[in-house]
Amino acid sequence: MRKLAVAVALASTALASPALARDNSWYVGVGGGVMIIEDMDLDIGAIDNAANLNHRNGYDVEGTVGYDFGGFRAEVEVGYREADIKSGSFSAPGIPQSPSGTGVPFIGSTALNGDSNALSFMVNGLLDFGDDDGLQGFIGGGAGVARVSVEPVFAGPFLDDSDTGFAWQAIAGIRAPLTKNWDVGLKYRFFNASGIDLVDQVGRDVSTRFRSHSILGTLTYNFGGAEPPPKLYVSVPRIECERK
Repeated sequence: MRKLAVAVALASTALASPALARDNSWYVGVGGGVMIIEDMDLDIGAIDNAANLNHRNGYDVEGTVGYDFGGFRAEVEVGYREADIKSGSFSAPGIPQSPSGTGVPFIGSTALNGDSNALSFMVNGLLDFGDDDGLQGFIGGGAGVARVSVEPVFAGPFLDDSDTGFAWQAIAGIRAPLTKNWDVGLKYRFFNASGIDLVDQVGRDVSTRFRSHSILGTLTYNFGGAEPPPKLYVSVPRIECERK
């Protein structure tokens, strides 16, 4: 009788997930992009909304160091953002044209020079969702301190001062792996620093706030990560059957 040979082999069958380069590891990142500053209302002396500053589009840059716990990340961030002042509108008491206050006060709208900027030191918490080996989203926020400087120029610098205080931000974005260690991403950030207290050229108290919206491209390097368990190979020996 003819021998019947039956061979069944299951090879290269891995019962493990791919390496998760981000989970349980440190990372560092950089980012940069375009920023829009909301109009800044200035309370001058005892007059609320005595002036308003309008800005051109500016830039926002950052550096981060963090740890990925798997589903949640904690990081520290250093950021800097700046935009040129485009124009301003002024109502009573107006802005004197000389530091001595003897110039004619200006009331109305006019083009301005100068800029506003903020240097921030933040601690962020971020929630991740999605697969680590594919497109992943994240949301979160942070809090810290910021040094905000406002320097509009109107017939000479009428305000050139800075203040340091509490700041907070909201963050959302997406990211995807380029390699096991490198990620690229896109991030939106709303940044807020309220209660900025300044002094103008004639000694009047000026209060305002700094709020910005930024879109940043990011690049992140992940140090190591959890390695997957060894792959398990299952094979069935060759079976030969003879039928008589």
